[in-house]
Amino acid sequence: MRDTIVIGAGLSGLMAALQLAEAGRRPLVLAKGQGATHWTPGTIDIWGAVGDQTLREALEALIAGRPEHPYARVGVAQVESAIERFRALVEAARYPYVGGLDRNVLLPTAIGALRPAALFPATMAAGDMRQGGKTLIAGFRQLRDFFPPMIAANLREQGHDAQGVYLDLPASTGRTLDFNTRSFALLFDRPEWRAQIGQQLRKLKGDATRIGLPAVLGLHDPMAVVADLQREAGALIFEIPTVPASVPGMRLAEIFARAITAAGGRMQLGAFVERAEGEGQQLRHIYSEAAARQQQHSAQQFVLATGGVGGGGVWSDPEGKVWERALGLPILAPQGRGQWFSPRFLDPTGHPIFQAGVAVDTRFRPIDGGQVVYENVAVAGAALAGADPVRERCYSGLALATGYAAAQSLL
Repeated sequence: MRDTIVIGAGLSGLMAALQLAEAGRRPLVLAKGQGATHWTPGTIDIWGAVGDQTLREALEALIAGRPEHPYARVGVAQVESAIERFRALVEAARYPYVGGLDRNVLLPTAIGALRPAALFPATMAAGDMRQGGKTLIAGFRQLRDFFPPMIAANLREQGHDAQGVYLDLPASTGRTLDFNTRSFALLFDRPEWRAQIGQQLRKLKGDATRIGLPAVLGLHDPMAVVADLQREAGALIFEIPTVPASVPGMRLAEIFARAITAAGGRMQLGAFVERAEGEGQQLRHIYSEAAARQQQHSAQQFVLATGGVGGGGVWSDPEGKVWERALGLPILAPQGRGQWFSPRFLDPTGHPIFQAGVAVDTRFRPIDGGQVVYENVAVAGAALAGADPVRERCYSGLALATGYAAAQSLL
C-alpha cells in the first residue's frame, strides 16, 4: 500500500505531488495522459478582471464576496506560498518566471489579441504590450496556426506598432515529415540552427526594438536560446504562446516530473482511473485501466485532481446527469440540461454548468449535503465546484494554489 496517490497530472496534481514528495511522502501520480499543461499557454493566470486593483486586492474582494469560490478555501496567504514554491521550482530548473500579485501584464496571443497574465516565463517578458515601441512578429510558414501578418494586423487595430514577417528555414533543417511546435523547439535547441535564424532577424527587424516569435524557442534551455537570438538579432526577443501542443506547458510538465521523481515520487501515465472502493468515510482502493487490464491501487490518502468539465474529470449524459468520473463523488451542478446554460451565449456571468464540480470543506475533503464523503481524500484544481476558471482567467493560478493547499491539508 502506498502512502498517497494523486489522480491527475495537470498543474494541480503535479503541485500536490511535489509538496507531498518534499514532505517525505512517496506519492504515485496516476493519469490517463498528459494534463492540461500541454494545451495551456504556460502562463500563470491568477485572476482576470482586476480593474484598478492589485491582484492581491482583487483576491481579497473575491473571497469576501464569494465564500464558495475555491480561492476562499485557499486564502491569499496560501496563494502567495504556492507562487513562491513555484518560483523556486522553475528558478532551480533555469526557467524563471516573472510577475506576481501586483498587476497583470498584457501579452499577445497567437491571433493578436491581448490577454492578462500574472506570472509568465522570462522568455515572454519582453512581450508586455504596455511597454510600447515597435514590434516585429516573425514566424514560419511551416508552423500551422501561427500567422505573423494576422497577429501584427490585430495588434495594430489595438494601437500597437507591429509588422509581421515569415522566416526561411535554414538549409541545415534537414528532412522533417511533420512540422509542429515540438519539432520546431528541437530545432531551436541546435545552436547553429538558431544562429541562422538570428541572422535573418537582424536583416528583417528594421527599427523594431523587440521581436515576437512562436513559443517554440527550445525544449531544454529556452533562456539560452533567447539570449543567443537577442545577441544575433540585436533586439529583445519574446515568445508568443501558440495553439496546442504548448511547448511552455511541456517544459513545465517536465520540470515538475523531474522534481517529483527526484523527491521520491513516481509518475504513471496511461492509467485511466475508472472506479473506487471505500469503507465508511475511508477510500481504500482505486482501479485503473491500461492495455485492457484493470489494476488495483491502494493508499492511505488520495488527491483528486482530474479536472472539471473541460478536462474530463466531470462527465455528463444527454439526459442531464452529471458525475465525477474517477471516484464517483457527488457533484454540485445544475439539475437538468435546461439549467446548464444562460440564454445568451456570451453572457458575462458565464454558464452554470462550467462551475460544476465537487463541493469541499475547509480541508478540501469532498462533502455531500455538508457531510464529509471521504476523510482521506483532498480535491484540487478544476474538479472543485464554485469556479469558472476559463472565464475568470484563473485556471493555472487556481490549479497551483489548490494543489498546494490540498497537499498541505493531508500533511
